[in-house]
Amino acid sequence: MRKTGKKFLAMVLAAAICVICFVPMTAEAKKIDHHEWSNSSAVWEVSDGVRAYVKDGVLYFEGTGAIPDYTNDTLYTRPWHNVLIEAVNVGPGITDIGTKAFAEFKKLKYITVYSTTFIKSGNAFDKIDSAPQVRIMGSEETTRMIGGKIPYTSLDSWARVAQSRIGNIVYIMDDGAMKMKLRQKTLPNVPFVYSADNEDATRRYEMADREEEQTQMEQFTSPLRFAPGYEVTGQAVTSRRIIQGEEYLDIIAYYLNYVYAGYTYGCTYSNMVTTGDKVYDTFDTPKNYQFQIPAKLQAPGRQFKVIQVVNGQPTVLEDIDSSDDTITFTTSQGTFQYSIIYQ
Repeated sequence: MRKTGKKFLAMVLAAAICVICFVPMTAEAKKIDHHEWSNSSAVWEVSDGVRAYVKDGVLYFEGTGAIPDYTNDTLYTRPWHNVLIEAVNVGPGITDIGTKAFAEFKKLKYITVYSTTFIKSGNAFDKIDSAPQVRIMGSEETTRMIGGKIPYTSLDSWARVAQSRIGNIVYIMDDGAMKMKLRQKTLPNVPFVYSADNEDATRRYEMADREEEQTQMEQFTSPLRFAPGYEVTGQAVTSRRIIQGEEYLDIIAYYLNYVYAGYTYGCTYSNMVTTGDKVYDTFDTPKNYQFQIPAKLQAPGRQFKVIQVVNGQPTVLEDIDSSDDTITFTTSQGTFQYSIIYQ
């Protein structure tokens, strides 16, 4: 009987071990001790084709596919949710980093990723170390055609995060060419982007870096202003060339596919009208704005339209001047985003 009992107990323990090894970690992950996770050799299936594991305080992702999106309500379902990590290493086959993938890892400071990987939003890094560093490896971009009309690259997705300085992130690129490629995605240029061989990358919050950012701002000239006769003393118009995400570009692509089929996407801007600290969302009466067309988009006889987007709602604004280098349009909005399309 004792032998039978021991055999039965051994079978039960073996079955339990199998269950632990093969059942996906979801809510149960919260029950695992930090020490056990950080020293475990377990490999988690993150999504189809993507695996993750922890080694020496670094969270690694390998394979081909995407790291999923998470919400505040589903953070605990991340297999690595209770891991103590200071670094994340995302392999070259990872196509996307999902929303909140690494959010709330207080000690996470170093992220290594390849230039071909898209990032959904800056929320991936919510509430991590106060001075994080993203090392972007490689010199290639992956391109997706939004609506079959608008090219959107993996480096565009990083510029979209970097342009707003989310989380005080510093970006380290392979070389000077890649550094400038990321910086020049927006205007003013994305600040705090360095090449790997630049020692200034370790001085990111010293005064020299702050002066560099200020210099960029001083050299910037807004391409949009009030048209002659619509200026108001003290009111400043500031438009910045920005990178928008896929949801916004889907709106513009709809017009290119179904309304203005002969038109091509140019670029996107955000606009604000201010007087000191006062921001004007709208005006009581419409105003005429004049936009200086970038040299690379100018061509004799080229026709332009402006698609203005406010709170996700688009409005097409016609060009009411005949110049080849300016667009004049009318709107009562002071704060808005807009895209230039042309044929």
